[in-house]
Amino acid sequence: MTVDDFEKIYGAEELQESDIRHKVMIIKINKLYQKGMTEDVLYDSVRGIWRASLERVKKVDYVFGVYNSLIVAVYKPTTWYVCKEALEKLPKHVTQLTSKTENRVFFVDEGFENHELMDEAEKFYLYKSIASLKVNQSAQNPITYLEPRE
Repeated sequence: MTVDDFEKIYGAEELQESDIRHKVMIIKINKLYQKGMTEDVLYDSVRGIWRASLERVKKVDYVFGVYNSLIVAVYKPTTWYVCKEALEKLPKHVTQLTSKTENRVFFVDEGFENHELMDEAEKFYLYKSIASLKVNQSAQNPITYLEPRE
């Protein structure tokens, strides 16, 4: 089933600010997402490589892959890497690094890679809409961070 089909049939429940109970990194993958892509290709598309601060991303509990405001993937990063320091772990679509990309970051979700079941938070966030959240949908930067309200 495609994301469009899912939205049409079920309608996506909108995530509210009060629903955010973890430190979250939202990554818009509108240009990377394709109907019918495998779970592994989706994973590689979301996990990197991104221009972000390693210190900041290490504080993230979950990463959302978002396509047209719909959360299509939720991952729990186990480890974050700088590209040039972990060449053997790079996402499959990264074939070579340049001076612009060697310091970008990516993550590994060992739970996903080991085919473990999703935890309750991952299940809760998946297939929700972020349309009502204060996230600039038209911004050039594909990355947004959200934190729970105190």
